[in-house]
Amino acid sequence: MSQKKYQDMLAQRTENIFQEWEVRGSLTERELYYFLHKLKGTSGTIGLQQLSLFCASQLEILTSSNDQKIPVSSLENLKNRIRSHFDDSAEVKKEEFQLPDRYVNRLDQETFILIIDDDLDFVSYLKELLEQLGAQVIISLNGKRGIEQFYSMRPSVVIVDYKLPDMSGFEVLDQIAETARQKNTTLAISCEQPTKELQIESYVRGAMDFIPKPFDMDVFFPYLFNRQQRQKAISSSMITDSLTGVGNRRYFDEIINNWAKAADQAGTVFSLVMVDLDHFKQVNDLYGHPAGDEVLRKFGEIIKEEKREGDYVFRYGGEEFAFLLNDIHADDSIHVVERVRKKFNVVEFTSGENIFHVTFSAGSATYDGKTDELISAADQALYQAKRNGRNQTVVYDQHRLVVQRKLMVIIVDDDSFIRQILQQTLLELKSPDMEITVKTYSDGPTFLEDDWYTPDDYFIVLLDGVMPKMDGLEVLSRLKSDHAKTNVTVSMMTARKSANDIKAALWLGADDYIIKPFQPSEVLGRIDKLANRLFDKRE
Repeated sequence: MSQKKYQDMLAQRTENIFQEWEVRGSLTERELYYFLHKLKGTSGTIGLQQLSLFCASQLEILTSSNDQKIPVSSLENLKNRIRSHFDDSAEVKKEEFQLPDRYVNRLDQETFILIIDDDLDFVSYLKELLEQLGAQVIISLNGKRGIEQFYSMRPSVVIVDYKLPDMSGFEVLDQIAETARQKNTTLAISCEQPTKELQIESYVRGAMDFIPKPFDMDVFFPYLFNRQQRQKAISSSMITDSLTGVGNRRYFDEIINNWAKAADQAGTVFSLVMVDLDHFKQVNDLYGHPAGDEVLRKFGEIIKEEKREGDYVFRYGGEEFAFLLNDIHADDSIHVVERVRKKFNVVEFTSGENIFHVTFSAGSATYDGKTDELISAADQALYQAKRNGRNQTVVYDQHRLVVQRKLMVIIVDDDSFIRQILQQTLLELKSPDMEITVKTYSDGPTFLEDDWYTPDDYFIVLLDGVMPKMDGLEVLSRLKSDHAKTNVTVSMMTARKSANDIKAALWLGADDYIIKPFQPSEVLGRIDKLANRLFDKRE
């Protein structure tokens, strides 16, 4: 549906609301505020930027908590001003920041940047610039959340401010520097009042770089490009995962392609087994990331001990591993996997006074001419093992229905127009490896009370920041208080001037935010990136 069509629909809906006002004779300031708030977001999204700006100017003189009555007769000028924007076809486009030509397409989605800094204006500006360069960016406004996102999101670049509200940047370094070194992650400290002593201490604590504030963008961008090139050069020369001692993802790609060529030429056979440690995120949440690293190390140790001569083992990404078994069909590979299971399941892990065990699920498939189909088949079998209850191995059966990972995109917004636009836009998302559905809710209580959640699927929630029944921040707080929902990613939808809302949302655990007004295509691109990060296991 074209923007013009949506504009006509919004104009008609607005006239209907005006007619309802006439019948009522009056409305409260709170009702007028929410009407203009929704109109602001919707109009900007569908190309009526001047109307959106007009609504924003009116919101500055209204409050959302005043129930004083306003006569409809006093709103004639307001209504006519709104109508004039629908009639004005010469919309003035908002000026956008233009990057120098030499910076265009310099970064790719493998450049995933985590900024830990509580200066919202600064990080929002930096985020916008970096995303125009092509990078993925996530923001943490405090150290605790930043540490959590470092371990869960696996960024390639981390920029930590020296002064944070809950801890110092040095304390953050103490908890992430060693892992950053192992993962070849660029780690930098930023500081508004740099001193020689702070620079020395930053390097002692494990930072690779020290960036003074304010950032000089003429220097910062070349610095970032330099670090990206360095990371790629180092990664290309490494074949071993430093934490577990097994092969890394790059080495996996090399070996599986070599084996496929040999199988095509000589008619040999081999199998791929994909393994995922069960409920591993809960291990990190309950016992801490050092305990999680110990689980990964022990699993790597046992795999190497139990594999056959000539087989290869890799850390595919996160808590997922891959076995390449030579001269064996998938049905027979189960015996190798079960030897590992028998030894690993009885290992006792400790964290303080706590003792716990970890299990794993596995999916196996036989090479049949295409490596991408082999990986997809083993992954489908793994997903089936998890849906069957975990702690088991499933062999891929091409005669069964394809089992795809499931992604549900949930829209929570009291504006039916926004819900309709986003739903139609998001239905364009397609993936051969995912079953994607879209669900909408008109308010927070309905969303929270509904039975939408399942532990084995994945969810992206687009949550409006301002809703009359329950504020979006309260919805976010309740959602994030359930620590079991580690497979739920939340992106807040908020107005640019609501800086406090953005800050509060990031503090409460929002994974991303989208500024209103937005274009539906922008949301589609954002969701596509979030979905790729949910399903992409690359390190």
